[in-house]
Amino acid sequence: MTTTPPGSPVLDLAIRLWPSVRDRGAVDDPNDLDTLLAAQGQPGAPGVEGGVRRTFACFAPDEEATFVLPTGERPRDDADARLIAHILVTRTLLGAGLSVDRRVQGAVGDAYAMTWAVRGAYDASPLALGTSLWLAAVDPQQGSDHPLPIDWSAPYYDDAERWDLDYRLFSHYDIRERMLDWISFASVAPSRHPGCSVWTLVEPLMRISDGRAQMALALFGDASDESEEAIPAAAMLDRARIAALLRAYVA
Repeated sequence: MTTTPPGSPVLDLAIRLWPSVRDRGAVDDPNDLDTLLAAQGQPGAPGVEGGVRRTFACFAPDEEATFVLPTGERPRDDADARLIAHILVTRTLLGAGLSVDRRVQGAVGDAYAMTWAVRGAYDASPLALGTSLWLAAVDPQQGSDHPLPIDWSAPYYDDAERWDLDYRLFSHYDIRERMLDWISFASVAPSRHPGCSVWTLVEPLMRISDGRAQMALALFGDASDESEEAIPAAAMLDRARIAALLRAYVA
């Protein structure tokens, strides 16, 4: 399945490596991870024009960022695609065992700052929020009160309407709590996570030990494919893989 356009070799690599990372927690060639790391802070990365230096660039600044996730969803616009691509690269690096790497820690911090650390209602798309659940799922410190290394000094984060400029301290636990509160809300009905399939949400939840995750999975347990749009066969196969995991999990 072609998941990314020709202009996204970094994202294509991250998605290609992901099944091995997801299932084994490792990659065959660690040099592939260096290729991903080299994209950090490059032009086209989310927030880079505003001084953010720890996000990953999967698209050039002058090209339209667009791709299809393995589960069949498409980001809602250019900014959404760049953010989700950053999350997908970060997920692969974190899941492959680079949680001790400061570059990866910073990438996780910026992913969380742009999604879960905003003030008020979350303005990232449900697809971005749902994809980012994997960061907690593969984070060995997901329940820790250790502060996240978010570098708030970038001018990008000076928007007082989006971020609380007087509250900058978030732990791994804080973000996980926000995620689980949101999934409790989102699991009630598909209308609460438009553009994000159930299958994107449930797989990381099966790796998070919390009562809210279990309640959401129970609600998702009877789910079928709710999309009315034509989904590529490869995406349907990936959804079927996740559905089988969910059936076994809730049995």
